[in-house]
Order: sequence, then structure tokens, then C-alpha cells
Amino acid sequence: MEKKLARICWNTFDWQRPSGPKGKSLDRNCFEYQRGYGHEEWLKDTSKLIDGYKYSFLQPVNTSKKRHAGQSYAVWLYTMEGKQKSLVGCIKKVDCLTAEEAQRGAEQHQQNGWFEEMREQLTEQDIDTRYLIEDEPLHNFNIKFKPQDLEWFDEPINITMQYGNNRYVLLNVSDAEFKQTLLLEDDLAFDLNELIEDSDLSASERESQVMARIGQGKFRKDVINLWGGEKCAVTLVNVKEMLIASHIKAWKNCETKEERLDGANGILLCAHLDKLFDYHLITFLPEKSHYALTASEALDIKQLKGMGVEEGTELSTTHLDRGALKRFEGYMAHHNAEFERKQNEYRNSL
Repeated sequence: MEKKLARICWNTFDWQRPSGPKGKSLDRNCFEYQRGYGHEEWLKDTSKLIDGYKYSFLQPVNTSKKRHAGQSYAVWLYTMEGKQKSLVGCIKKVDCLTAEEAQRGAEQHQQNGWFEEMREQLTEQDIDTRYLIEDEPLHNFNIKFKPQDLEWFDEPINITMQYGNNRYVLLNVSDAEFKQTLLLEDDLAFDLNELIEDSDLSASERESQVMARIGQGKFRKDVINLWGGEKCAVTLVNVKEMLIASHIKAWKNCETKEERLDGANGILLCAHLDKLFDYHLITFLPEKSHYALTASEALDIKQLKGMGVEEGTELSTTHLDRGALKRFEGYMAHHNAEFERKQNEYRNSL
């Protein structure tokens, strides 16, 4: 099943009912700006079911040619508060409605008095209700899903740096270079699945690379040996349970198996630094015989200091032999180019 990323409008009532114009898009051409609400604001109100399905609406599914009608997707949902994009949940299986299905949904809502309840909720927010029941049912309902397929995160995930597009479009997860860290698209799970399904690998090769990817085996040992011990290259913490052999050039971007297992393509980092490094929120820029830690403009410097992360912290490379240093510089150039690309995306979103 294809995996998609979709924007939903801002809501302060946990998407159970409309919360009013505050926090909505300032784009004058946007539906939520013009109407003061979005039809997706009832997304989590699962008290109104039709044959066990919640009939709802996602603006990105609403295309002029109805090209998503009849399709099913797994959809991750994000919203915007100001310029920050926050991933709030996902629907494991979304069925995009045809015009006939949308008509049935509208009729059921009308017969059960559900539209009237929705109208009252809009009135409470001083919102004009004349346009609640749309002329085209697909503008009221264009998706359906089972309530058990809706998962909401305990805490939103900031994806501002991962995704630069603000428009209401249904985007392929891979197109957005989006990394879902809690569910199916976890980088580690993705990589391991690729390895398991790689028919070109023998059983022993597959086991070796899986072990390397989960932080064991030859890759971790080579990283430790190259960097002179089992300690974080930034904080110098030596609690091995906290340390991760972080790939500099991402595992899935490596062109050969040799690159994936090359110790020069790794830095030993504490888990929180590994995550920041993996998402290109920190990097190391070259300065003569060492590299200096640099943080993304999207990060709060005070928060970083609270985690023991100081901009300018030196990562010395003087102990690397000439061959390892050359390979390390190549991997780091790749990482820094990706860091700069995401920096530019962030600046353009401001």
C-alpha cells in the first residue's frame, strides 16, 4: 500500500470539532482562510459511523480530476502552527471515496441529524454555516476509514526540516524524504527489510550486514578503532549502551556494500546526537585539521546546550591514516551537502 503525507488544518480541540479561525492558514486563497474552518476538523470524532467507517475529509485528496477516488493509502498527518510543521498521527488505511460513496455519506449525515450537530458547533465559533453542506458531496467527504486504523501520537513530531512544502497536496513519503521514526517507516526497519529481501546476498552476508546495521559486528568495531575508543566523539561519554555507530553517508544512499561497512563512514555518537546527525540537524564542517560541530538554524541552541551539545565542538581527524581520512572527507562532504540543502529548505519556508 502506498504511503502518503497529508497536511490538515490547525485545530485546538484535538480534531473532535472545529476550533475557530485562530491558527488557520493566512493564505487568502485557502479554504480554511475563506471559511474559518476545514472539513477535516471532525477527523477524530468517531461517534458518527456508517457501517463501521468514519466518513471524513482530507484537503490533499480533493483534486480537480478526482484522481485519488477508489484508491487506498496509508496516510501520515501533519499540521502547521505558524511555520512549524508537526506530525500528529496516521491512518493506517484510508479509502478515498467515489462520488457515489460521498453522496451516501452526505445522505446518512443528513438523515441522522449529524449535519445539524456540526452546524451548531460552527455557530459556537461564530462561523458562517451557510456552506457547511457542500453542493458536491466530495467536498464534505472524500475518505473513509475504520476508527481502529487511526493512531494519534502522544507528542507531535517536528518535521519542519524534513519537509519544505506547505501546500495541501497528497505527497508520497519518499518524495518528501520523510522519515517516520515511530511507525512503519523507521530507518532501521526500512534498512533491515531491504536486507532481508535482498536475494543477491547469501545467508551469511545478510546476517553480517544486519548485525552491522543494528550496531554490532565489524562496522561498529571499525568505527571504534578508527576513532580511538568506545566513547562519544562529541561528549566523550563512554557508556556503551548509549553509543551508536552513526553512518555519515546514510546506509540507503551508499553505492556499495563496502561503503556501508566502511568504518570511515561512521562516527560513534550518543543516541540523541545520532538522531540529530541522522536527520541532518547537526553536522561537522571542516576547519583545517579538524571538523567543527554546526547546528541547524531550526534548533534551539539553549536546548542543545542542555543536552551537552556545544556548537564549535571539535572533531579531530589527526589520528586517521591518509586512506581513512580521504574516505571520511568524502562521506562528510555528502552529509554536509545534505545538511545545507535542508538548511535552505528551512530558510525558504520562513
